Amino acid sequence: MSIYGYIRLNSNRPKPKNFSLREQAKIIRNWSDEQGLEIKKIFRDNEANSASLELPNLKKLISLIEQGKVSVLIVARLDRLTRKIRLHQQLLKLFEEHKIRFVSLAEDLDSKKKSGKKVLEAIGFLALWDARSIPDRTREMIERKRKIGEQVGHAPFGYTYQKKRLTPLTKELSIATIIREKREDENLSYHKIAKYLNSQRLRAKRGGRWYAETIKGICENPLYERFTGGIKARFLDKANVD
Repeated sequence: MSIYGYIRLNSNRPKPKNFSLREQAKIIRNWSDEQGLEIKKIFRDNEANSASLELPNLKKLISLIEQGKVSVLIVARLDRLTRKIRLHQQLLKLFEEHKIRFVSLAEDLDSKKKSGKKVLEAIGFLALWDARSIPDRTREMIERKRKIGEQVGHAPFGYTYQKKRLTPLTKELSIATIIREKREDENLSYHKIAKYLNSQRLRAKRGGRWYAETIKGICENPLYERFTGGIKARFLDKANVD
């Protein structure tokens, strides 16, 4: 049985009392000793951004999970995994897919127990509610920014800002075309498309990994229809000429 721990601190925030990296590791080791479990490794991140799955050692841990090399994952407290509920849901789906026993000690949460499963189900419901409320919150924020003349957020995948106007990036839009074809023509799930892109080393914005939620955004956003359709048409024209 391959048992791993994960601990994290945000280097931009004050250290939580009695919850340093060393203390988190001690909590995990004490529990594992009581259970008669031997920890193979405790991954640790001390980074400025805690609202991301792109942390160096978390990425290594996710890679091991995807390779089927993790059977139990232990954290000292749920928010040490991530503070974003939608990211929790992405990770919990990953754990479920790979049949991982997930334990968060502060909340007495153990996915092996019935009570733990109920808590994880509740997190899933909250993540769904949060996801459904995002469009409304986003529209309100965009409208406020537009009223005061601000540029609206970062450019989405496949685009960049030039003189405050969205300008297409052909290479990225080619990947968006692949995504939409995998969804529309091959009927693949968002998760399988993300897995395919990662296996092909086709990177998301700023070189990151692909996740199901990002794939869903590209598949459902009409912004991509015009340009991905145009790219596909050019590919077909070239094939006919050849």
